[in-house]
Amino acid sequence: MKVSLFTKSLEELNTGALVIGCFEDSLDELKEYHNLTEGVIKHLIEGKDFSGKLNQTCLIRLKGNINRLLLLGLGKRNEFNINKARESSGKAAVFLKDNNIKNIAIKLFPDLEPYDAAFAITEGVKLSTYLFTDFKTQNLDEVKRIESFTLFSDKIKFNEIDRAIKDALIISESVCLARDLANNPGNIATPMMLVNKSKEVARRNKLKINVLEKKDLLRLGMGGILAVNRGSANPPALIKLEYDGGGKETICFIGKGITFDSGGISLKPSNKMEEMKFDMCGGAAVIGIMQAASKLKLKNKIIGLIPTTENLPGGNAYKPGDIIKIYNGKTVEIVNTDAEGRLILADALSYAEKYNPDVVVDFATLTGACVVALGGECSAVFSNDDILCNKIIKAGDKTDEKIWRMPMFDEYKEELKSSYADLKNCGSSNAGAITAAMFLKEFTKCKRWAHLDIAGTAWVTNGKNPLKPVGGTGVGVRLAVEMLRNWKE
Repeated sequence: MKVSLFTKSLEELNTGALVIGCFEDSLDELKEYHNLTEGVIKHLIEGKDFSGKLNQTCLIRLKGNINRLLLLGLGKRNEFNINKARESSGKAAVFLKDNNIKNIAIKLFPDLEPYDAAFAITEGVKLSTYLFTDFKTQNLDEVKRIESFTLFSDKIKFNEIDRAIKDALIISESVCLARDLANNPGNIATPMMLVNKSKEVARRNKLKINVLEKKDLLRLGMGGILAVNRGSANPPALIKLEYDGGGKETICFIGKGITFDSGGISLKPSNKMEEMKFDMCGGAAVIGIMQAASKLKLKNKIIGLIPTTENLPGGNAYKPGDIIKIYNGKTVEIVNTDAEGRLILADALSYAEKYNPDVVVDFATLTGACVVALGGECSAVFSNDDILCNKIIKAGDKTDEKIWRMPMFDEYKEELKSSYADLKNCGSSNAGAITAAMFLKEFTKCKRWAHLDIAGTAWVTNGKNPLKPVGGTGVGVRLAVEMLRNWKE
């Protein structure tokens, strides 16, 4: 999609459709477009066909350089914010795309700061028009796409708005990278594919990369990754990405990269098992974060770690009752092979200590229990540091990637006691998301650590939210980048 900024007069604008946002309590502001529509807007308002309610749309055909005008409701003026601006622009873009309009323009929304408005609109258009058609071979000419998007502004802050567009494109394209990785099927998105894609991202964005292969994992004693991998014909890896934009603190992001999770010997039910290709969404998010950090030239020192493998049954697969040793020396009794994500994260978390990080944040589609607790609209955060936790929640509020803090009381650790090893890899069916976080806590010494369980938000199957088409959502990328852009050491 070609994206541009237009600041000349309305009469000079050429577009298939121009989107004008209007508040339901400020419909009189549409008067300046009455002549353009030959009085149609006036009749729509008088007939109450358009009220300006949030995300209401009304398409008007025109004569001249602007083929259509789309009235877009922005809701009540005092309730409008950057999240609603993003959602509304996404709604408008999807509406116009579905009407096979290929070239669109959106006038900068009122009331918001010019940077925020331009950023939200651009991000909304990009995220909502995302398509994944890599494996489609038929009727591709019928796929509807937006070919060009123009942000129309009569504001004088050209440089500020232009910078907002560029920033939003970098971040949304990094989200789309994470979505692409997640949407690939398990026979394509193997651990080696993640390795190769990470190398490509590193090369294009001047990131340092080092990959620990199976022989390295054996030498280092990463028993968690190796155990989970034993049932798979595809070798595992630990991907290390580094970006140094300055700053005194080292921030480490870790992403779970299970490219397909059958549950192993503790086999999952067959219903919806195909969705377990999304079990690497945490790793995909970290790759997206690293790309965005470099392109935005963020003033942070960042480490990205992605432990990656498949979890499959097989003649050599690890079994319930096995005892393994994690990189930091702690032993774990396996009571459920479907609690595998925490095992590979345990290796990565303990390995991260070699970088002496000031902050560690991990992203993982870790537990179905989190979905039971919070559904699909909110991710859970567990943390040993209030300040870090608040940074994450605040960033989530700004990006509308909702976060809810969960407890980590010491009593929950009782669930993980083993008669034969230092820990069990899971407890009872109660408080499963919490006990999983308590397990991870045993493998980090970092005093500022946070774990985000994104099991409910990493992918969607209904596409009801225009910003989240069916498939991987890329959750975590925008949140992490927002946090980094406002980082204060």
